[in-house]
Parts: sequence; C-alpha cells; structure tokens
Amino acid sequence: METIFKNLMDIETEYTTAVERLFTAMKDIGENHTYKKNEAFFDFKNNEQNILLIESGAFGFYRQNDRLLMQESLAPAIFGLVMVSYNPDVILFAHSKLSAKVVPWESALRIIEQEGLWHEVVIVLGKIIKVYVERDMNLIGRDAYHIIKHHLNLLMLLSVEERYSTTAVKFITNRSMLSRSRVMDILKKLNDGEYISIKNGILNKINSLPDRF
Repeated sequence: METIFKNLMDIETEYTTAVERLFTAMKDIGENHTYKKNEAFFDFKNNEQNILLIESGAFGFYRQNDRLLMQESLAPAIFGLVMVSYNPDVILFAHSKLSAKVVPWESALRIIEQEGLWHEVVIVLGKIIKVYVERDMNLIGRDAYHIIKHHLNLLMLLSVEERYSTTAVKFITNRSMLSRSRVMDILKKLNDGEYISIKNGILNKINSLPDRF
C-alpha cells in the first residue's frame, strides 16, 4: 500500500508508463484517425460515451462560444475515462498533424477491468487534475501582470522554432481575456525595464520577471 501511494505522488514519472499500458491494452479495438493542423477533432459537448487516445501530436482545448484557448498539451494523452452528467462546451483542435483513436467507453472499461489497469487510470486522472490545479493557481484571481507573467513563462518553454512563429502579444491574447492594448502596454514596460527582451514582437529572452509590477 505504501508503494502505491508513493507512486501516486510521483505523477510525472508514472504518467508515461501508465498511458503506454492503457494504449497497449486497447490496441486492437476502436477506430484510428489522423487529423491535420487546425482541425477540430473532439467535441466534449457531443461526445457519445467514447474514450479518446491521442497517440501523437500537439493539441489545444478551446472554449466553444468564443474560441478562447484554455489549455495546450502534447501526446500521449487520454480523455473520457470518467463519465459525468455535464459535458463542457469545449472542443479540441490539432496544433500539428495528430493521430488518435476513439474507443467506446464500455469496451475500454471492460478491458481496464479485465487487465487490472485501475492504478494506471488513477495516474492519468491525477495528471489531468495536476495540470488544471497548476493552471488555476496561476490564473484565477490574478491581475493582468501575473497572467501575462504566467504566459510569458509558458512561451519561453516552447522550442525556438515555435516561439519565433508567433508574437508574444498574440500568444497571450489567444489564451486570456486580456485586451491587446493592455498586453502591449505591460510588455513594453517590461521590455523597457529590461525584464524581458522582445524584438519585432518576438520574445527572445526573459531576464527576470518581478513578483510584482
């Protein structure tokens, strides 16, 4: 029992292995699909009790009514393991070429039960919870500067090629409700104060972002 709880605390280490085991168990069922960049491929609101296994690619969660980018993620990933009475108005869009498999929920549940994969399910759900807790801690109740700071750090984590493909303003406004003028004003002040280095709208470097600004 102690080993189980220790493993559950180390979600990042366990996640990839857990997903691989679930993918392997379901390799002979479901339908395989390939999606192009910017193609919508999963609507949580209209999901008919399916589990989605994303095998390769990058994708984003978008709020349906205004297409606000809520969260980005990379394969491997699994969604739909928990059935809830309310399906959110959220759509997944591919951010690159993407491969996925759709598996009927009852078929997946039967295999999970037969193969004794509930520990792996808990690890996957723990990872999902961890991502959203971290996001909410950085965004809920925060002022404009802290929201911008959070997204600047996310932008800096991207590869150089990805980071240079978009402006800092576009990256932040696509992921928040902040106005373009407000974002530009704060970025200009941060750049003038040499907290960051931006040239032609592209974030080149973060020197040191203060706790308050």
